[in-house]
Amino acid sequence: MAGGRFSALSLPVDASASTEFKAFRARTPLFTVSAGRVLVTLTLPERLGAGDVEFARSLAEQAAAYAVEVERLFRSGHRPSSGRRSTKGVAA
Repeated sequence: MAGGRFSALSLPVDASASTEFKAFRARTPLFTVSAGRVLVTLTLPERLGAGDVEFARSLAEQAAAYAVEVERLFRSGHRPSSGRRSTKGVAA
């Protein structure tokens, strides 16, 4: 993360949570995550740069890794504790 102040959001999800991608012809796309009474929409500037492409690729890679881990936990019957720990960059 870049230096300076930042905001953090923890969004507990369950089976009723959803995601949605919307593409448009005349503007940048939207990606939305909805959980409970919270709706988070990722937006981009109208003029895209290489950093925007890098962010989108990273988002897709991290979401894919998240899906693999959730499926692994589900198939193993494991119930993870509520403790939080970061596994960013840790290979399974």
